[in-house]
Order: sequence, then C-alpha cells, then structure tokens
Amino acid sequence: MDSNKIDTMLIELAQIEADINALRRRITELEEEVMRIKKDNQSLLGELQRTRTDVDQETLNRIDYQNQVQTLLEEIDFIRRVHEQEIRELQSLAARDTTPENREFFKNELASAIRDIRAEYDQITNVNRTDMESWYRLKVQEIQTQSARQSMEHGYAKEEVKRLRTQLADLRGKLADLEGRNSLLEKQIQELNYQLEDDQRSYEAALNDRDAQIRKMREECQALMVELQMLLDTKQTLDAEIAIYRKMLEGEENRAGLRQLVEQVVRTHELSQHDDTEMMRIVKGEAASRTSFQRSAKGNELTDFKSDAKYAFMLGMLTASVFMVNSVTAVDHKLIVMIKSQHSLQEAAADGTFVVLQNTHRAKEEMIGEWKLKRKIDGKKEIVYTMPRDFILRPGKSVKIVARGHGISSPPEQLVFDGEDTFGIGSNVQTILYSRDGEERATHIQRSSQA
Repeated sequence: MDSNKIDTMLIELAQIEADINALRRRITELEEEVMRIKKDNQSLLGELQRTRTDVDQETLNRIDYQNQVQTLLEEIDFIRRVHEQEIRELQSLAARDTTPENREFFKNELASAIRDIRAEYDQITNVNRTDMESWYRLKVQEIQTQSARQSMEHGYAKEEVKRLRTQLADLRGKLADLEGRNSLLEKQIQELNYQLEDDQRSYEAALNDRDAQIRKMREECQALMVELQMLLDTKQTLDAEIAIYRKMLEGEENRAGLRQLVEQVVRTHELSQHDDTEMMRIVKGEAASRTSFQRSAKGNELTDFKSDAKYAFMLGMLTASVFMVNSVTAVDHKLIVMIKSQHSLQEAAADGTFVVLQNTHRAKEEMIGEWKLKRKIDGKKEIVYTMPRDFILRPGKSVKIVARGHGISSPPEQLVFDGEDTFGIGSNVQTILYSRDGEERATHIQRSSQA
C-alpha cells in the first residue's frame, strides 16, 4: 500500500482516538454525575431516615403526652374523688351542724368551689388537648409533605440513574466498537510497517547489488581500457615500424630522399594517430592524449626538424633504426582520466605542481570536506592530501590544489597543499579521489614510457 493510504489511515486513527478520548471524558462526566446523584440519594435517604426517626420520636412524644394526659386525667379523677370525699366529709359535718344557715352557707360554698375546680380543670384539659391536637396535626402534615417530596425526588433520582445507566451502556458499546476498530487499524499499520521494512530491505539489497555490478563493470572497463591502450600502443608502434621498414626498403638506393621519407612517415603516423583517437572516443567516460618530444645530441645533422615534435618523434625512430648515429630519445606520455561519479580529476600537472578537481554535475553541489586525494608514484611513494572540513564544490566548478610554494590559497577556487613541495613525478602516476567513507570516486593515471 502506498504512503497516501497510510497517511489516510493514520488520520482516521487519530480521529478515532480523539473520539475515544471524547467518549472517555463523557463517560467520566457521567460517572461523576452518577456519583453526585448517588450522594444526593444518600443524603435524601439520610434525611428520610432522620424524618422517620423524628416521626418515631414524635410518636413516642405523643404516647408520652397521652400518658401524661392519662396521668393528668387520673390525677384529676383522684383529686375529684378526694374533693368529693372532702365534700362528703364536709357534708357530714354540715349535716351534724344544726344551724340551717350554716348548712346552707357551707353547701353553697362547697358547690361554688367544686364548680370553680371543675371549670379550671376542664379549661386546662381543653387547652392541653387543643395544643396537642394542633401540634400533632402540624407535625403529621410536615412529615407527609416531606415524605411526598422525598418520594418525588427519589423517583426523579431513580429515573435519572436509569437514564444515565442506559447512556453509559451505549457509550461503553460504542467505546468497545471504536477500540476494536482501533486495534484493527493498528494491526493494519503494523503490517504495513512490516511490509514497508521488507520493501526497504529489498530496495537496499537491489541498490547494493546494482552498486556492486556498477563497481564490477567499472573495474572491468578500467581493465579493458588499460588493455585497449596497450593494444593501441602496440598497434601504433608496429604500424610505424612497418611503415619505416617499407620506406627504408623503398628509399635504400636513394639516401638523398631522406626528408621526403621522413615527411611520408610523419603523415603515416598522423593518420594512425587520428585513427587511434577516433577509436578512443568510442570508449565512453575515458579520454587519452599523447605528447612526444625529442632531445637531440650536439652535432645532430637533423636539427632542422627539432622544432616540430612529430618530426622529431618519427626522426628519432628512423635514425635509431637505420643510421644508429644520432642520440635521439623518444618519450610517449599517456594520460588516462577515469570518472566514477559526478567528480573528475580534470587535470594533474606532469611536474607535480598542481591537481585540478571538477564537479561535473550541472545542478547538484557536493560536500567533499575531509575527502582524500591520494597520489601514487610508480607504485612506491604515496602522497595524501585531505580536503578542508565542510568544503563544498559547486555545480560545474573546479578547484585547483597546488603544492607548497607554487601558489597562494584562494578558496574555493584554489587550495594549497602545505604538506609537500610537489605532488610527485614518475613514469607511472595514479591520482585517486576517495570519499570520506573510503569509496573511490575518480581516478587519474599518467604514464610516461621511453622507447
């Protein structure tokens, strides 16, 4: 699956996680509300219990008051009996009184006292009864009102708890579904990550195989180039010798035509060199050049041609083969530049004074800080120059690295190798550019052989 689908699934997973967090917060709020309602319910139950306790207490008080009333009634009855007993005693005394006026007086006084006592006790009894009935009716009414209100609130609390439980069950069901979906998406993401890791390993393995094949092909190409160069050198030498021997055979009877012979041999050498150059151009990424020069001994009869390198080369071969009287040395310098990346060792001075490094890429700059430039002289001496830290080579630009005493430092166009006075000279010089990881990035080969 591609990265877009993975991003979409990640966004969907984030949305699901946000929904899950929102549902969890909602569940927490509902649970807090349930706890609050439970606390209110407990408070109402406690208040109801207190009310019931008050009712029981009031019932006990009522019974106590009833007992007190009963006691008072019994006391009144007892007092009445006592008074009646006293009245009877007084009546008996009055009966013993023979005076009619006294009997009548005491009788009236007794009747008045009895009436007053009875009226007083009746009034006390009525007042107590009225107060108790009023107080009990008020308490009963308050208890009934409070009980009805508590019953209503308890019913509301039960309905709310039932609704919250239903809502909580629904939310838990949704949460379970979302968690299941989340688990499925996480499993898919894990599988995609495994697949992505497998693809990355396969891609890296393919890249490593490709790099190995490229390195192998470059090594084979380098070996073929060296072999081709040797074959071309051999072919050129053989063609020149064949042409010389042919001209020698043709012009042996006419030594005065030596200049004409040399000119013809030179033309033959130029044609052969042109064919070799065309053949070298076929090999991609490689360049070859040849220069020759002549050192003539004093008294050389053919010094008229020493200003022309081509005539000197051919003349040296001719005199060495035919006359054997002139001290003529022919040297063939061969330069092979191998480019293995976007960098190339553009030029290396034959006298070892400088080396030119170029970034051949048109748009990409390269960080070549701490890269190493190794120059091997005849397979023995090795000179190593390390590029400055954080040095950047711009696209299409080149940097010239000069040996100590052959220039001044002017980054980024020119750098100075303070470690050596020269990069070294020899008949077989290899200049190789290595990256920080030790990978060979460019090669420059100089060969000079005496014939």
